[in-house]
Amino acid sequence: MARSLLVLLLATMLAACGGRHRDARASDRPSDPPAPSTEQAVSAAQLGYLEFGKVGDAPAPDLASLSGAIEFDDQRTARLNSVVAGRVTELLVQVGDRVEADQPLLALDSPEVRTAQAEYVRAAADLTVARKAAERAARLTEVRAIAEKDLLQANEDAEKAGADFERARAVLERLHVAPGDGGSRYLLRSPLAGTVVDRKAVLGMEAAPESADPLVVVTDLRRVKVSVRVPERQLGLVRAGQTVRVHVDAYADDFPGEVVNVGAVMDDATRTVVARCLVPNPDEKLKPAMFARVTVTAPSDLRLVAVPVAAVLSDGQRSQVVVRTANGGLEMRPVELGVEAGGMVQIVSGLAVGDEIVTRGALFAARALEGS
Repeated sequence: MARSLLVLLLATMLAACGGRHRDARASDRPSDPPAPSTEQAVSAAQLGYLEFGKVGDAPAPDLASLSGAIEFDDQRTARLNSVVAGRVTELLVQVGDRVEADQPLLALDSPEVRTAQAEYVRAAADLTVARKAAERAARLTEVRAIAEKDLLQANEDAEKAGADFERARAVLERLHVAPGDGGSRYLLRSPLAGTVVDRKAVLGMEAAPESADPLVVVTDLRRVKVSVRVPERQLGLVRAGQTVRVHVDAYADDFPGEVVNVGAVMDDATRTVVARCLVPNPDEKLKPAMFARVTVTAPSDLRLVAVPVAAVLSDGQRSQVVVRTANGGLEMRPVELGVEAGGMVQIVSGLAVGDEIVTRGALFAARALEGS
């Protein structure tokens, strides 16, 4: 009996001790913390690796080092063919020669010119005869020697002869040929003052108005065109009327100019649009086919909400920045981007002036937020 009481007492003591141990373990174990919010996911130590900056608006940046090429100014370039068929008999200029407006460039022997001269002579003679007949008919009508209808017919014939003469004279004027000399020589003349930059004509070759290649090319190099390729992301910063600075490797100084046209078609391969600029070239230093680096001055009235390019994280489909919230935490915020230039990118939507963002270490902050 005593032995049974002893066993019962030991069992009661062990149960009491086990309960105390379980209570102690339960009281020592801390309660599960609440899930951290996005703003609390980055520790103070991690924040030390980041740099922050406030979003502001600033004047639009200039677009520097755009690729360009020097070209002829189409408005000051003449690609000349003969307006009549003929054979080249004289070469009056060489490539590189400076010429004045209306200066002869080459001579052709043309049957069309001979025909035009003959038509002029015939029309002049017919006009003389018709006028004399009309004068005679007028005198005879006064003395009632002929009927009134004969006078009307004579006057009509004189008018027709006058029209034929004017037509023949106009042909010679278009050809810049002196009327009545009876020759077949045609002179191809320059319509403007400039420099002969190409001459395909050679002695003895046959020329015609429908020839594919011009016989002579004359251009005024005192002004040239510069074609500039503007990347798609920077197109919003280029307008007609903006000033440009053109630099070529041959010279230390830049050449000022102006944007006159922004293309309407995007190049699929390069994702660029061609902007055309006109650049004064009084010393003719800029040569067509030269490569150029062009800086386009931004419009003075254009201001952009922009952030450093390094602050933007993109996966190719969406763009985000890391923003410091009002309580000091961090969050990822999607943004819509605009033009990019000078290491800055425009924010079209998603941020406002005064927002504080991570400007250095954005990728580190994003990974820390993902791992939280």
